[in-house]
Amino acid sequence: MIRGGNVISMKWPTRKFLLSVIIASLSITAVLGIIGVLWTGLGETGAKILGSAIGVDVASVLTLCCARPATSALHRAVQVTGILSACLGVVTGLYVIWLAASGLGDVMTRTAVVLFLLAAASTHASLMLAWRTYNRPMRIVVPATILCIAAAELIANYVVFPGFDPGRESYLRALTVVLILDALGTILLLLLHRFGPPRSDTAVAGATVHHPSPNPSGVKLPAVL
Repeated sequence: MIRGGNVISMKWPTRKFLLSVIIASLSITAVLGIIGVLWTGLGETGAKILGSAIGVDVASVLTLCCARPATSALHRAVQVTGILSACLGVVTGLYVIWLAASGLGDVMTRTAVVLFLLAAASTHASLMLAWRTYNRPMRIVVPATILCIAAAELIANYVVFPGFDPGRESYLRALTVVLILDALGTILLLLLHRFGPPRSDTAVAGATVHHPSPNPSGVKLPAVL
């Protein structure tokens, strides 16, 4: 990582590697998709390869979104959480796809879902923190939206619990309300970032500073001949 002022950036080779992985994985997914459309089917092995490529695509995109420069230590911690959970999620998903017959398929599937949900929530929070400015509306909208993101992630995790019935009306209502507030906060953040008041630190930095003379009455002008 490279630190510059208040920005903590990730080295370019890391982002370049992630871009290479995403391009390669998307290319494999596209080729397999074309094969599945033109021919009768991919077969079991082809379907596993396609599922693996899609999982790598999702994890790579989430990781790349978390690899942008961080504006604070909290922002970097959220990014690291997203990167780790995405990597662990894709590894667990690949285990489920290729070795599910070993007897741990159900447990590993639930684990993969939880990790990908955590990665998606961390990526969303990371992007929110990246667009945050320090005017008064932002100081209200961003923390409230991040709380909604965390609440939505926790509520969604109940789906993977054994014996849980997601069709319960109270569960669906709670999840829907939190997701609506999450979407509202995200839209408000984009609007405030684009059309809102300027950043307080930018306004202070851009203000014209006048340094009056310590004794302006005592200044003597040169005589004009």
